[in-house]
Amino acid sequence: MEPAVSILIATQGRVPQLERLLDSLVGLENRAEIQHEILVANNAQGKATAAAVEALLQKYRAGEPERWIHVRESIPGKSRALNRLLPLVKANLLAFLDDDVEVAPEWLRITWQFFRDYSYDVMQGSVLVPPSMQNDEQFLRLLNRYRTICYYSKPGLEVREIVSLNAANMAFRRELLDVTGLFDERIGPGASGTSMDVEFGERVLRAGRRIGYEPRSIVYHDVDWTRLTEEYFKRRHQLQGRSRAIYKESGIFSSFANLLRAMVGWCWYAALRNERQIYRSKGRVYHYRAMLKEAMRRTAAAPISPQLDQRRGG
Repeated sequence: MEPAVSILIATQGRVPQLERLLDSLVGLENRAEIQHEILVANNAQGKATAAAVEALLQKYRAGEPERWIHVRESIPGKSRALNRLLPLVKANLLAFLDDDVEVAPEWLRITWQFFRDYSYDVMQGSVLVPPSMQNDEQFLRLLNRYRTICYYSKPGLEVREIVSLNAANMAFRRELLDVTGLFDERIGPGASGTSMDVEFGERVLRAGRRIGYEPRSIVYHDVDWTRLTEEYFKRRHQLQGRSRAIYKESGIFSSFANLLRAMVGWCWYAALRNERQIYRSKGRVYHYRAMLKEAMRRTAAAPISPQLDQRRGG
């Protein structure tokens, strides 16, 4: 019987987190009733880590060889790794998970029912703080300051239309790719660093398609304390800026103007001693500075037109 859902996961080799995710998939409710396959793109860099990922998949394949698919993609890039999986899927409904989340037991059933009951083209599910960390004061303080672990939730349980995507927990019908095209391999983890889901969501909206938020489709995102630091905060915003400059092809003038506005905002909130706003504006400074740098690099690398070359005496 052909699967109803294809679950796609790209991993850079975070083996402990990946094992927790795969264990949670084994524990899904309605696992027997809703036929599904699980495809893992092994994008680990380094032979030892790649071998560890493959060995982990073999453990699950031993009992269910038809359900589990392992594919090696050695060239770094999450977008590239997912694109490598897409020709292999058998289901019409594609669900995407990051390798550092765990699914709630009802995740498969609710994700499948979403497309049965609603006319949205894409589902965005909830990405929540693990229950064990929801009252951890140190974690919540650092999360509020840096916002460098991407959680996604909105109040209430009603399904509603939204305008953004977080690829840690999203799904869509396979035919959507005929309209949007594949994931942009220039951007995302392993390439520019971030924003493959943001850019894909923008393409969905430009195509006139709709994104629906299903709050009951829940995954829990791993808490990585190394992300809750000044160093990671700076790097994260720099990667976002570079990624945005690549896919938006931002110019030098607009990037410079945005950088100036961000610097003024940073100084203003620093004077007011508003920590949350200080970090938001500081992040924008890192973001737009990286955009400006990328725009300047792209301009310098652009070929000179023959007419301009002649005027320069070339």
